[in-house]
Amino acid sequence: MALLFGAAASSSAEQSISQQLTTNWGPLGAISPELPNNHVPFIESFEIKAHFAAAQPTRALDLIRRSWGWYINNPLGTESTMVEGYLPDGTFGYRATAPGGYEGDYSFTSHSHGWSTGPVHALSTYVVGLSLTAPGGSTWQLAPQFGDLSSAEGGFTTPLGPFSSGWNLTGSEYTLWYTVPTGTTGTIVTPGSQPSVVMDGKTTTLGSGEYDIGSKEITLTVQGDGKRHELTISL
Repeated sequence: MALLFGAAASSSAEQSISQQLTTNWGPLGAISPELPNNHVPFIESFEIKAHFAAAQPTRALDLIRRSWGWYINNPLGTESTMVEGYLPDGTFGYRATAPGGYEGDYSFTSHSHGWSTGPVHALSTYVVGLSLTAPGGSTWQLAPQFGDLSSAEGGFTTPLGPFSSGWNLTGSEYTLWYTVPTGTTGTIVTPGSQPSVVMDGKTTTLGSGEYDIGSKEITLTVQGDGKRHELTISL
């Protein structure tokens, strides 16, 4: 929670917490310290977002693959939804040792559990990088994290209209595109090795407030017009 809600004392503390969380991991995901011998995807959902918040996308993606990837690809599961909980040996049980829980009756374990769907939000918000910063999306942010992926895309619709974005990474360069409703204002935050971008086919030199030489980070404020826009950025 300290990572997810920005309560860590420093960036070094964020990295220490993110690293420490991995000590609970097993081959099939994170074992809950509060519920020993149980994998709880609802709680793991908070953890993957915490790793993204600490700018550790590869670690977050690793946990998604261990837990959600294991279940989605399991021929004994639904192969389309997510289980409520399971045990480190791969048994589809939940609350195996908790008093007052399911008391060992695993027939109560849900295999279509809405609380276990954290990656849906996490991948959109952190990997695609598109999030709303005001009601309805009147303001928004686009801040993708690549991890070990080469492309991502996604979107959603609010009362203001459709929001969509995506990116493709090729070598030391990547292309970022977005479409957002007219009248909205957004902030694009992305790594960049040069104080320039190619925006809609035209090279644009960035101003002093748009490119941080020390962190090699680009921050752009853009206005939505309902059209697709594309940036090519050198990493």
